[in-house]
Amino acid sequence: MAEPAVPWRARLLPVAIWAARVGVAAVFVFAAVPKLGDIMTFAADIRNYRVFPEPWLHLLAAVVPMVELVGAAAVVSGRARWVRAGTLLLGLLTVAFIALIASVIARDIDLECGCFGKQAQAELVGWPTLWRDVGLLLAIGLAAVPLPPPRR
Repeated sequence: MAEPAVPWRARLLPVAIWAARVGVAAVFVFAAVPKLGDIMTFAADIRNYRVFPEPWLHLLAAVVPMVELVGAAAVVSGRARWVRAGTLLLGLLTVAFIALIASVIARDIDLECGCFGKQAQAELVGWPTLWRDVGLLLAIGLAAVPLPPPRR
């Protein structure tokens, strides 16, 4: 007796989840590596947001990229607990980024993002940056979805 065919949606869900995981991890690795290569410049970028006290700038500049890398590794680990922890970590970090961007928009501060270090054309912080991060948060939400159990 032939097994029933698996609906295409059921086959597509794991692909979408893994695509989100790999995509989210790639974004955070791409963002973290240049920052780690130039912590002083990243500290100056953080200063421009005018939110954090001066003594915290270098600590944040060193810690944030490391958190991004750890979260990215956890998201693509394939281990359910690590994936949950990684998506929670990156989700909270992204919510903080969204809050910082909203604060810059509300205070009408003109500054470059510093989101991906200096390796790429820096963009001004504004609504496009905020919406990009909201989209990233949605992708993190999809990456957090547990994979369905394999069919036998």
